[in-house]
Amino acid sequence: MPRRIRRDPMTRYQRAQREQGKGAFDAELRALGMEPRSELTVSRVSPPPEVAEILGTPEGEQVVCRSRRMYADDTPVQIAPSYIPLDIAADTVLEQTDTGQGGMVSRMAELGFPQTRMTEDINVRPPTEEEAEFLQMSPEQSVYVITHIGWTAQDRPVEVCVHVMPTHYWQISYSWNVTP
Repeated sequence: MPRRIRRDPMTRYQRAQREQGKGAFDAELRALGMEPRSELTVSRVSPPPEVAEILGTPEGEQVVCRSRRMYADDTPVQIAPSYIPLDIAADTVLEQTDTGQGGMVSRMAELGFPQTRMTEDINVRPPTEEEAEFLQMSPEQSVYVITHIGWTAQDRPVEVCVHVMPTHYWQISYSWNVTP
């Protein structure tokens, strides 16, 4: 079992941070001295209804899905499908498995869709059977479900990622400045 993984949403997507690896997860784990690994499949899919609503995708219309099963030191620690509208991702590097240094957020910026704001909603629930099997969990344990949305300066949602993470492996940390 890996030690707890600290996920800092306030810094993990900063360009300087994510470009230390092949994206936020890769850089985050390497900074903690862990070996990250991802099994990635890329396909065109009809997104789940809640994702279609966020992206403004009409029913039945497809998006590009970059679905990852992620490991820390060979322990499965996360399932993370990312959904990107076809008008952004179709026939681009975003449909390839290796998006290079900085990952898909850096490639989206190069394609003219830089993410300038991100929002995340966090829920906790029991894992589904499929999630429990991959994440090697019992039904009594819980997962974080983080719905991450990347937005452009024009307030367009250009990515929705649904992170599913065992609560016993992850610590979610926030830090921000306030005016006294």
